[in-house]
Amino acid sequence: MRYILGALVIALAIMYFTVGVRVGYVTLMPTYMWNATGLNEYAYRTLEDRQQVTFTGKCNVKSGSATLGLYAPDGSLISGQACRKGNWSLNMTGGGKAGAYHLKINLSKFTGNIEVNQTYAEK
Repeated sequence: MRYILGALVIALAIMYFTVGVRVGYVTLMPTYMWNATGLNEYAYRTLEDRQQVTFTGKCNVKSGSATLGLYAPDGSLISGQACRKGNWSLNMTGGGKAGAYHLKINLSKFTGNIEVNQTYAEK
């Protein structure tokens, strides 16, 4: 049993120093992260030209940074926000064309939590 516990501690230490530790799923629940690094991408599809996709939430940063970007179906950046040390509120809206909108979150040694809520609306 102690070998399993030791192996688990070593595995968590390796994760912490390479990609970081993440608990949660950003768009479903608050996600807690420790030393997280990398790019997360979430896709949201609108079916009609009149639909908008809106992301609201908050970002609580202890150290590092997180950069959020909302991209249109053609790949152009619609809205972006950077979270640095402190508490931040998030509000990004895009729409007008039917297709897949992408929320990209770029993490750089991020420690803290992010909560993002997504809604659809008609223009």
